[in-house]
Amino acid sequence: MYCGDETGAYVGDVGSHTARFGYGGEDCPKVVLPSAVYRHYGGTVDYNNDDEGSRVKKRKAAKYSAPVSLLNAPPDDCFTENEVGFIPIYNSMNSNAKSSPDVDTEALAALWECSYQSLAVRDRKKHTVGPRHDPNDTIEGPIDHPLLASIDPHRGEKHHASILEMFFESLSAPAAYLAPSATLSAFSFGRPTALVVDVGHSSARVTPVMDGYTLKFGSVQSQRGGDWLARVQEKVLACNDLWGDAPCPCPDGVMPRYMLRNKDDNLLKLKILKESSFHDMSVHQVMYEMMTGSHVLPLEEEESSLPAPFSDNDSDDSNAVEDEEVDEDEPMYVLPDGTRLDLGLTKTGKDLRRLPELFFSESLPTFLQTDTNTNSDENITTQPLHQLVQHSLSQILDADIRKELISNIILTGSSSLFTGMDKRLSSELSRILPSMYKNKVISSKNSVENRYSAWIGGSILSSLGSFQQMWLSRREYDECGSFLGLQKFHS
Repeated sequence: MYCGDETGAYVGDVGSHTARFGYGGEDCPKVVLPSAVYRHYGGTVDYNNDDEGSRVKKRKAAKYSAPVSLLNAPPDDCFTENEVGFIPIYNSMNSNAKSSPDVDTEALAALWECSYQSLAVRDRKKHTVGPRHDPNDTIEGPIDHPLLASIDPHRGEKHHASILEMFFESLSAPAAYLAPSATLSAFSFGRPTALVVDVGHSSARVTPVMDGYTLKFGSVQSQRGGDWLARVQEKVLACNDLWGDAPCPCPDGVMPRYMLRNKDDNLLKLKILKESSFHDMSVHQVMYEMMTGSHVLPLEEEESSLPAPFSDNDSDDSNAVEDEEVDEDEPMYVLPDGTRLDLGLTKTGKDLRRLPELFFSESLPTFLQTDTNTNSDENITTQPLHQLVQHSLSQILDADIRKELISNIILTGSSSLFTGMDKRLSSELSRILPSMYKNKVISSKNSVENRYSAWIGGSILSSLGSFQQMWLSRREYDECGSFLGLQKFHS
């Protein structure tokens, strides 16, 4: 279509926690937004006077808007009598098409439009110096940039077709391409063949990639992702039984920042918020900051001789608070509401410092088993990370392919940034895999490359001259439709 010339593509990678956007050819995304939007109910209509002095409608308020802020409560027009208009784009831990809800494409389009505004995609003067806010210079028709998006291949053709339709109908794309996120992550590390271990927000997923194509029969998924780890930490802070004689830090639950800044709001509004996904996302943000704090210990390279965190069979009952004065060097953490956590005085506090060990723990504490066993989808497991990799490799019957995948294991995702995680995974795999296989775990030391590997892979792919003929053009979409257009991505 583009005769091998670079097209200046616009790349988007919408995850379950954040969405990344930017121009192809860049080394990192220029806009990172929460993967959620506001939904406005009703709204006012603006009026302008025409040449004859009559009042005419200018524009109705948008139904969806982004970006969202977790520091303050949503705007008042997002509330109804029993719900709040806050929509996470991917709000299910299970991303398989059979059990996950359909994504609201209007909300997803609003998120892309927000990134358009941030990067002046529709502005004719976006490549010039000076002010770029003249409404007369806004492009109303098709934009100049083809759109490349990362997708989850397990969501099914119906979901992918709706995204294609959104690109061409709502976002006025001249061309589009959908690429599996695992393939893009492999490309970002310069490997067309790899076993991609993506430890993200909603889950940990292992996907074999062979010559740029994902192998669906070898793809497996576990609930043990960043959101799961944050929920474990939240439950520990609110569980009286785990602290023994020590006072429970958060008996009424963790208080997010918006509740501290909106104390004067009416009780009904706060009650609605507390039962919404906005509250869950706000609490997760506080928990994420805590579990990535400096008090968290690096993962040991070998399996720890200590029992798993919060283990039930630990004979050392050291939750009794000592009478001695607290050492100033003892690890501690302060929550946004001022709650002080002394993490060196009790066993539970010490276990919180070893929280990432749960990624590799083969047995879970009793208080976690009820939550992790509620998922009815047989494709979703609760296996630790190394067993998940072993399970994926067991689906690969060809010994040569299996050997090549084991020597190219890519560890990526925002929840894989815990210190020592790559070495621990390699050590655990050496223990459970046959000695004839030599595993090699590849993980970038640059946190940006690890966190945004799928977006970086899309940026690299869209800037290759040999790739430009792969775009699905607007003309092809009009002639074939979205479902037939998807076949071009798999040819």
